[in-house]
Amino acid sequence: MKIWTRLSPNTSNSSSATPVYRPAAAPAASAPPARLPGGGAPRDKSARTPAARTPTARTPALRANTGMTDRFSGRTLPPVGSMGGRRSWRDWMREHPFTMWVVVPSLIAAFYLFFVAAPQYVSESRFTVRAQMPRISAATGLGGEILGSAGFIPSPENVAAVRDFLLSHDAIRKTREKIDLVEVFRRPEADPLFRLWWPKPTAERLRWFYRWQVTVTIDPTTGISDLRVWTFRPTDSLELSNRLLELSEELVNDMNGKIREEALRVARTELRRAETRLTDARVALTMFRQQEREVDPSATASAAVATISSLQNDLARARSELQTLQGFARPGSPQIINLENRIRGLEAQVAEERSRIATAATGVTEQMETFARLSAEVQLAQNQLEANVIVLDRANSDAARQAVFLSRVVDPNLAERSLFPLPYWASLYVFLSLSILYGMAWLILTGMREHAR
Repeated sequence: MKIWTRLSPNTSNSSSATPVYRPAAAPAASAPPARLPGGGAPRDKSARTPAARTPTARTPALRANTGMTDRFSGRTLPPVGSMGGRRSWRDWMREHPFTMWVVVPSLIAAFYLFFVAAPQYVSESRFTVRAQMPRISAATGLGGEILGSAGFIPSPENVAAVRDFLLSHDAIRKTREKIDLVEVFRRPEADPLFRLWWPKPTAERLRWFYRWQVTVTIDPTTGISDLRVWTFRPTDSLELSNRLLELSEELVNDMNGKIREEALRVARTELRRAETRLTDARVALTMFRQQEREVDPSATASAAVATISSLQNDLARARSELQTLQGFARPGSPQIINLENRIRGLEAQVAEERSRIATAATGVTEQMETFARLSAEVQLAQNQLEANVIVLDRANSDAARQAVFLSRVVDPNLAERSLFPLPYWASLYVFLSLSILYGMAWLILTGMREHAR
């Protein structure tokens, strides 16, 4: 038996029963029952065969549904309660996962990029940091030194230092002294997604957004740095780029001044030490001379040695004369007595001179040793002072040669066309990225299901 219902949007929610038309069944043609060979009566097939339809008069309530019933005549319809049921979003997502996770987000991103995102303008500049360092030269002398100091070489460590400075809190703090970065990053024309979200950001949040808008890349081959600044106005990008380059030049100049000052400081310190050493050595030598009352003990010792030598010569002549006189004069002769007295006097004088020279504490030998040590100290201090003077002169010249400086390769430009966001390429990038992620997730889930089976 078939049930004919009225199709309407509120079929599943209707509380009243739909009128049902049941046509009257015509009586089947009678026939004499046939006997089976076994004598049993045959089964009645009318219970399994549908009743024959006979045209009957329709009631007024069912005449309105005549077209609908005729249209669906011969069809088997689902139950009444299941015809008008609405499907949930979860069912739709299960049936269309690619549309849900790839197409719809791509359309949302494309709509935002085309109709909501504000254009951003980039100001690009390039610079390099070089140092005037002495090169190795085979030439010697003044000409070789001049030729060897005439080279400019890249300074990778200084380039990295400038890059780190431009992305640091110090650069942001010094930039905000002349440019209001919060206002620049929160222009009225900025869109809600790519603008600075906080009207009064903390230092960390401002630095996080600043690093999105300012980039510094270094070419490892040439050592040239590429500075790019993104803002919502071309003039803001140009002004901010110029300010950052000025801060970079100030940093390089400060570094150069510190290097020069450090080199000169060491040379001046050594020079002062040499001067102090020389002064102390000279004072000690002067005090020694005043104490010993000897200007030059070595000269005094030389004189004493000469005196001893002269006395020994006189003593030798006196002894020779005494021997000669004893050969023909009488013993006790006044001449012999005089010569003997003279010989004894010369011997005593020679012994005295020798003892004065060779005394351990107050002798000329000790004075000569002390004087030689003090004189050597004065000479060494003098030599050290002269060497430190030369070092200071070279430090001054080296500090002038080893100047680190920043050279602008490309000045900041005033943008005439927005380079971000590029809606066509950005939308395509979003679609391809989501498609790749979707494909990877699908492969992973498929593999997990296959593994579970």
